[in-house]
Amino acid sequence: MSEGLRRDFSGAIPDFYERGMAPVMFGPAAAVTAARVAALAPTRLLETAAGTGQVTRLLAASLPAGTAITATDLAPAMLALAAERLPAGTAVDLRPADAQALPFAEAAFDLVLCQFGVMFFPDRAGAMREAARVLRPGGRFLFTTWDVREANPYARVAADLVVEATGETGVFGLAYGMTSLDEVRALAEAAGFSGFRAEAIRLDAPVPDVGLFAAGLLRGNPTAVLLRERGIEPEPLVSELERRLRGTLGGPRDGQVADAVLRGGEAPELS
Repeated sequence: MSEGLRRDFSGAIPDFYERGMAPVMFGPAAAVTAARVAALAPTRLLETAAGTGQVTRLLAASLPAGTAITATDLAPAMLALAAERLPAGTAVDLRPADAQALPFAEAAFDLVLCQFGVMFFPDRAGAMREAARVLRPGGRFLFTTWDVREANPYARVAADLVVEATGETGVFGLAYGMTSLDEVRALAEAAGFSGFRAEAIRLDAPVPDVGLFAAGLLRGNPTAVLLRERGIEPEPLVSELERRLRGTLGGPRDGQVADAVLRGGEAPELS
Protein backbone atom coordinates (compact mmCIF):
# COMPACT_ATOMS: atom_id res chain seq x y z
CA MET A 1 0.00 0.00 0.00
CA SER A 2 1.38 3.40 -0.97
CA GLU A 3 2.20 5.99 1.66
CA GLY A 4 -0.56 8.23 0.31
CA LEU A 5 -3.18 5.52 0.77
CA ARG A 6 -2.16 4.53 4.25
CA ARG A 7 -2.33 8.13 5.42
CA ASP A 8 -5.81 8.80 4.00
CA PHE A 9 -8.43 9.00 6.76
CA SER A 10 -10.90 11.25 4.97
CA GLY A 11 -14.60 10.94 4.19
CA ALA A 12 -16.54 8.36 6.20
CA ILE A 13 -13.41 6.57 7.44
CA PRO A 14 -13.26 8.26 10.88
CA ASP A 15 -16.88 7.34 11.62
CA PHE A 16 -16.44 3.67 10.66
CA TYR A 17 -13.17 3.67 12.62
CA GLU A 18 -14.84 5.01 15.75
CA ARG A 19 -18.06 2.96 15.64
CA GLY A 20 -16.81 -0.23 13.99
CA MET A 21 -13.15 -0.80 14.78
CA ALA A 22 -12.56 1.09 18.01
CA PRO A 23 -14.89 -0.83 20.37
CA VAL A 24 -13.07 -4.08 19.55
CA MET A 25 -9.53 -3.13 18.59
CA PHE A 26 -8.79 0.03 20.56
CA GLY A 27 -11.16 0.45 23.51
CA PRO A 28 -10.07 -2.52 25.67
CA ALA A 29 -6.41 -1.74 25.07
CA ALA A 30 -6.99 1.94 25.78
CA ALA A 31 -8.06 1.14 29.33
CA VAL A 32 -4.82 -0.74 29.94
CA THR A 33 -2.75 1.98 28.31
CA ALA A 34 -4.40 4.81 30.23
CA ALA A 35 -3.88 2.99 33.53
CA ARG A 36 -0.18 2.59 32.77
CA VAL A 37 0.12 6.27 31.97
CA ALA A 38 -1.74 7.31 35.11
CA ALA A 39 0.61 5.20 37.24
CA LEU A 40 3.56 7.16 35.84
CA ALA A 41 1.91 10.47 36.86
CA PRO A 42 3.18 12.72 34.06
CA THR A 43 2.58 16.43 34.26
CA ARG A 44 3.24 17.11 30.56
CA LEU A 45 1.98 14.38 28.25
CA LEU A 46 2.12 14.02 24.48
CA GLU A 47 0.04 11.44 22.63
CA THR A 48 0.89 10.77 18.99
CA ALA A 49 -1.32 8.96 16.43
CA ALA A 50 -4.25 9.62 18.76
CA GLY A 51 -6.90 8.74 16.16
CA THR A 52 -10.40 9.51 17.37
CA GLY A 53 -9.23 9.76 20.98
CA GLN A 54 -9.85 6.36 22.54
CA VAL A 55 -6.95 6.80 24.96
CA THR A 56 -7.21 10.58 25.05
CA ARG A 57 -10.67 10.54 26.61
CA LEU A 58 -9.59 8.15 29.34
CA LEU A 59 -6.50 10.19 30.12
CA ALA A 60 -8.53 13.38 30.37
CA ALA A 61 -10.86 11.67 32.84
CA SER A 62 -8.23 9.92 34.95
CA LEU A 63 -5.24 12.24 35.18
CA PRO A 64 -5.16 14.96 37.83
CA ALA A 65 -6.44 18.41 37.00
CA GLY A 66 -3.59 20.52 35.76
CA THR A 67 -1.96 17.75 33.75
CA ALA A 68 -1.06 19.20 30.37
CA ILE A 69 -2.31 16.78 27.69
CA THR A 70 -1.44 17.29 24.04
CA ALA A 71 -2.92 14.80 21.57
CA THR A 72 -1.82 14.74 17.94
CA ASP A 73 -2.65 12.86 14.77
CA LEU A 74 -1.65 13.26 11.14
CA ALA A 75 -5.29 13.30 10.01
CA PRO A 76 -7.34 16.41 10.90
CA ALA A 77 -10.57 14.47 10.27
CA MET A 78 -9.68 12.01 13.01
CA LEU A 79 -8.93 14.81 15.44
CA ALA A 80 -12.19 16.54 14.56
CA LEU A 81 -14.09 13.44 15.66
CA ALA A 82 -11.89 13.15 18.75
CA ALA A 83 -12.83 16.72 19.68
CA GLU A 84 -16.53 15.91 19.33
CA ARG A 85 -16.18 12.95 21.70
CA LEU A 86 -14.30 14.79 24.44
CA PRO A 87 -16.51 15.91 27.35
CA ALA A 88 -17.28 19.62 27.41
CA GLY A 89 -14.62 21.62 29.17
CA THR A 90 -11.93 18.97 28.77
CA ALA A 91 -8.51 20.62 28.74
CA VAL A 92 -6.80 18.72 25.91
CA ASP A 93 -4.74 20.41 23.23
CA LEU A 94 -5.65 18.63 19.99
CA ARG A 95 -3.52 19.44 16.97
CA PRO A 96 -2.49 17.85 13.67
CA ALA A 97 1.14 16.71 13.72
CA ASP A 98 3.41 14.15 12.10
CA ALA A 99 5.03 11.90 14.72
CA GLN A 100 8.10 11.74 12.47
CA ALA A 101 8.55 15.54 12.60
CA LEU A 102 6.97 16.84 15.79
CA PRO A 103 6.39 20.62 16.06
CA PHE A 104 7.53 20.78 19.69
CA ALA A 105 10.66 21.95 21.46
CA GLU A 106 13.22 19.60 22.93
CA ALA A 107 12.49 18.30 26.44
CA ALA A 108 8.91 19.59 26.30
CA PHE A 109 7.21 16.51 27.81
CA ASP A 110 7.53 14.02 30.67
CA LEU A 111 5.92 11.19 28.72
CA VAL A 112 5.17 10.38 25.09
CA LEU A 113 2.44 7.85 24.36
CA CYS A 114 1.58 6.09 21.12
CA GLN A 115 -1.09 3.37 21.06
CA PHE A 116 -1.04 1.27 17.85
CA GLY A 117 0.73 3.89 15.77
CA VAL A 118 4.46 3.23 15.57
CA MET A 119 4.15 0.37 13.09
CA PHE A 120 2.34 2.62 10.60
CA PHE A 121 5.06 5.25 10.45
CA PRO A 122 7.08 5.05 7.21
CA ASP A 123 10.14 6.16 9.22
CA ARG A 124 9.87 4.27 12.48
CA ALA A 125 13.42 5.15 13.50
CA GLY A 126 12.70 8.83 12.87
CA ALA A 127 9.55 8.68 14.99
CA MET A 128 11.51 7.09 17.83
CA ARG A 129 14.13 9.82 17.59
CA GLU A 130 11.44 12.49 17.65
CA ALA A 131 9.89 10.96 20.76
CA ALA A 132 13.31 11.01 22.41
CA ARG A 133 13.94 14.59 21.33
CA VAL A 134 10.79 16.04 22.88
CA LEU A 135 11.20 14.14 26.17
CA ARG A 136 12.98 15.63 29.14
CA PRO A 137 15.92 13.66 30.60
CA GLY A 138 14.45 10.67 32.38
CA GLY A 139 11.22 10.93 30.39
CA ARG A 140 9.36 7.87 29.15
CA PHE A 141 8.05 6.68 25.81
CA LEU A 142 5.17 4.20 26.16
CA PHE A 143 3.77 2.52 23.06
CA THR A 144 1.84 -0.54 21.97
CA THR A 145 1.80 -2.68 18.83
CA TRP A 146 -0.25 -5.72 17.90
CA ASP A 147 1.13 -9.22 18.14
CA VAL A 148 1.22 -11.45 15.04
CA ARG A 149 -1.92 -11.96 12.96
CA GLU A 150 -2.07 -15.61 14.06
CA ALA A 151 -2.78 -14.34 17.58
CA ASN A 152 -5.50 -12.01 16.28
CA PRO A 153 -7.81 -14.17 14.15
CA TYR A 154 -10.08 -11.36 12.97
CA ALA A 155 -7.05 -9.63 11.44
CA ARG A 156 -6.05 -12.75 9.55
CA VAL A 157 -9.56 -13.19 8.16
CA ALA A 158 -9.81 -9.55 7.08
CA ALA A 159 -6.34 -9.52 5.53
CA ASP A 160 -7.03 -12.71 3.55
CA LEU A 161 -10.24 -11.24 2.16
CA VAL A 162 -8.57 -7.99 1.16
CA VAL A 163 -5.79 -9.93 -0.60
CA GLU A 164 -8.40 -11.92 -2.51
CA ALA A 165 -10.14 -8.73 -3.61
CA THR A 166 -7.16 -6.48 -4.34
CA GLY A 167 -3.95 -8.50 -4.30
CA GLU A 168 -2.73 -6.46 -1.32
CA THR A 169 -3.00 -6.87 2.44
CA GLY A 170 -3.85 -3.18 2.83
CA VAL A 171 -3.20 -1.75 6.27
CA PHE A 172 -3.27 -5.23 7.82
CA GLY A 173 0.20 -5.99 6.53
CA LEU A 174 1.45 -2.87 8.29
CA ALA A 175 -0.60 -3.23 11.46
CA TYR A 176 0.81 -6.67 12.23
CA GLY A 177 4.26 -6.03 10.82
CA MET A 178 6.13 -4.91 13.95
CA THR A 179 6.05 -7.95 16.20
CA SER A 180 9.76 -8.60 16.72
CA LEU A 181 10.83 -7.33 20.12
CA ASP A 182 14.44 -7.43 18.95
CA GLU A 183 13.53 -4.99 16.18
CA VAL A 184 11.65 -2.71 18.57
CA ARG A 185 14.47 -2.79 21.11
CA ALA A 186 17.01 -1.93 18.43
CA LEU A 187 14.91 1.04 17.28
CA ALA A 188 14.53 2.33 20.83
CA GLU A 189 18.21 1.99 21.64
CA ALA A 190 19.25 3.65 18.37
CA ALA A 191 17.02 6.61 19.30
CA GLY A 192 18.84 7.01 22.61
CA PHE A 193 16.52 5.17 24.99
CA SER A 194 17.73 2.73 27.61
CA GLY A 195 16.05 0.25 29.94
CA PHE A 196 13.64 -1.09 27.30
CA ARG A 197 10.85 -3.27 28.72
CA ALA A 198 8.08 -5.13 26.94
CA GLU A 199 5.32 -7.62 27.64
CA ALA A 200 2.55 -9.43 25.79
CA ILE A 201 -0.96 -8.75 27.06
CA ARG A 202 -3.95 -10.87 26.09
CA LEU A 203 -7.31 -9.11 26.00
CA ASP A 204 -10.84 -10.33 25.46
CA ALA A 205 -12.34 -7.72 23.18
CA PRO A 206 -16.15 -7.47 23.19
CA VAL A 207 -17.77 -7.37 19.73
CA PRO A 208 -20.96 -5.34 20.22
CA ASP A 209 -22.00 -5.75 16.57
CA VAL A 210 -20.18 -8.21 14.28
CA GLY A 211 -21.55 -6.58 11.13
CA LEU A 212 -20.44 -3.12 12.22
CA PHE A 213 -17.05 -4.52 13.18
CA ALA A 214 -16.69 -6.00 9.68
CA ALA A 215 -17.62 -2.62 8.20
CA GLY A 216 -15.03 -0.95 10.40
CA LEU A 217 -12.29 -3.35 9.32
CA LEU A 218 -12.90 -2.57 5.66
CA ARG A 219 -14.23 1.00 5.75
CA GLY A 220 -12.69 2.44 8.93
CA ASN A 221 -9.13 2.71 7.64
CA PRO A 222 -7.35 3.37 4.31
CA THR A 223 -8.44 -0.06 3.05
CA ALA A 224 -11.60 1.84 2.03
CA VAL A 225 -9.49 4.02 -0.26
CA LEU A 226 -7.79 0.96 -1.74
CA LEU A 227 -11.17 -0.62 -2.52
CA ARG A 228 -12.44 2.58 -4.07
CA GLU A 229 -9.36 2.95 -6.27
CA ARG A 230 -9.81 -0.64 -7.46
CA GLY A 231 -13.47 0.02 -8.27
CA ILE A 232 -14.65 -2.52 -5.67
CA GLU A 233 -18.00 -1.92 -3.96
CA PRO A 234 -17.46 -2.31 -0.21
CA GLU A 235 -20.91 -3.56 0.84
CA PRO A 236 -20.66 -7.11 -0.62
CA LEU A 237 -17.16 -7.44 0.81
CA VAL A 238 -18.36 -6.30 4.24
CA SER A 239 -21.12 -8.93 4.17
CA GLU A 240 -18.61 -11.63 3.22
CA LEU A 241 -16.25 -10.54 5.98
CA GLU A 242 -19.06 -10.66 8.52
CA ARG A 243 -19.87 -14.22 7.42
CA ARG A 244 -16.23 -15.28 7.73
CA LEU A 245 -15.81 -13.59 11.09
CA ARG A 246 -18.80 -15.41 12.53
CA GLY A 247 -17.35 -18.71 11.32
CA THR A 248 -13.73 -18.10 12.29
CA LEU A 249 -14.50 -16.73 15.73
CA GLY A 250 -16.70 -19.69 16.61
CA GLY A 251 -19.97 -18.30 15.27
CA PRO A 252 -19.99 -15.23 17.52
CA ARG A 253 -23.27 -13.51 18.12
CA ASP A 254 -23.31 -9.81 18.69
CA GLY A 255 -21.85 -9.12 22.10
CA GLN A 256 -19.47 -12.07 22.23
CA VAL A 257 -15.72 -11.63 22.31
CA ALA A 258 -12.79 -11.88 19.95
CA ASP A 259 -9.43 -12.56 21.55
CA ALA A 260 -6.72 -10.04 20.84
CA VAL A 261 -3.08 -9.97 21.78
CA LEU A 262 -1.00 -6.84 21.82
CA ARG A 263 2.58 -6.14 22.70
CA GLY A 264 3.48 -3.14 24.78
CA GLY A 265 6.86 -1.48 24.78
CA GLU A 266 8.29 1.08 27.11
CA ALA A 267 11.51 2.99 26.77
CA PRO A 268 11.64 4.38 30.30
CA GLU A 269 14.78 6.50 30.29
CA LEU A 270 16.79 8.65 28.00
CA SER A 271 20.48 7.89 28.16
